[in-house]
Amino acid sequence: MASKKARESSLLAPYVSFTVLSATADFLFGAIFVTILLGRGVDPWLLGLALGAGNLVSLLIEAPSGALGDRFGHRRLMVVGLALWGAGFALFGLANGLVATFCGMCLWAIGFPLQSGTLTALVVNRIGSHARTERISRTVRFGQVAGNSGAVLGAASVMVAGTWWPADTLVMAGGLLLVTLALLAPVCFPPSPGQPGRRLTTIIRDSARLVAGRRFLPLVALTASLTAGTSLLVVSWQPLLLTTHGEDVRLNGVTLLAMTSSLALGAVCARFVDRGRRPRTWAPMLAALVGLPLVLTAHGLLPLALGLVAAEFLIGLTGVLSGVWQQLMFTDADRNTMFSMLGMVAGLVRALVLVSFGGLWESLGLTWAVTVMSAVGVVTAVAAEVLARALPESTRFTEATETGPRA
Repeated sequence: MASKKARESSLLAPYVSFTVLSATADFLFGAIFVTILLGRGVDPWLLGLALGAGNLVSLLIEAPSGALGDRFGHRRLMVVGLALWGAGFALFGLANGLVATFCGMCLWAIGFPLQSGTLTALVVNRIGSHARTERISRTVRFGQVAGNSGAVLGAASVMVAGTWWPADTLVMAGGLLLVTLALLAPVCFPPSPGQPGRRLTTIIRDSARLVAGRRFLPLVALTASLTAGTSLLVVSWQPLLLTTHGEDVRLNGVTLLAMTSSLALGAVCARFVDRGRRPRTWAPMLAALVGLPLVLTAHGLLPLALGLVAAEFLIGLTGVLSGVWQQLMFTDADRNTMFSMLGMVAGLVRALVLVSFGGLWESLGLTWAVTVMSAVGVVTAVAAEVLARALPESTRFTEATETGPRA
């Protein structure tokens, strides 16, 4: 058992490192991409349409990408996804016109879902039955804290490097970092064997049947709620900042640094909130509150910085609880595919929120667009809470299955 635990621990360092660096690249882009699009002449309605279309592309990639990882190996898919994701960022940064800009967004929309979930599956699938709940919870928490710390690093990079580099150069740097990670992945992680005896259609069908069943209904509703709140924050914070303080890339970096620091703090605090390993008790309640600080900020009832920081803290806290609940429910055999199935739910909700937000912003103004869209998160969070109480099987966790090497 000691040697098995050592093998698991040996993966934590590269797991945390890759999570930190990929999140850094992601937030180099996330801190300024809306500002770049607006600077390139994109109107609010087109902004919402472009972001929604990109998320629809990701939606189409999600389910088959998870099955590809479970079938052919998670490491292999991670390499391809990181490379395409990075190429998309690089093209976006280099683009001179809207066509090339949207092509870069398309590559980003393809590469990101290809690699999403693969890194966690590589590590969690090596966790056996001994203290399984605690060890999965620890791994998910490490990953969330690492990802949010990478977000802090990305925001700090924008704040510092924005003094000398233009926004598009920062995005290109993020793309190069992701491509570098793609080249390093085969060196840092062991190969995952995959399941050569199973067909892709079988993996997708089995996973879809499970996720669409009664047992996963509360998680589906929770995913919709958290995605709605997160998407609203992503699409609204830069316009709110522009309205309040004007355009300054360095100010974007300062604001995002405060937000991502709060996000990381929220992830760390999840350890104290969920001591009883009951994520279904807290996650829906917290998800319902995510949009409240944004609404108060949009109506001028809360200072902008305080509202953004509070929303990010709630997202960080809820994200860990939701992630733990998911990984405890997934089977080892279809872990990446089931993650992608919930990713499809998130992608659909994200696309609807982004497209709807653009139209509401155009017709009702920014303040009421934020108010209306925040209601989506509240309604779906309440649904998750009600369903979790009505369906006790939604908290029946899986045991380890023999599909590959274990820790």
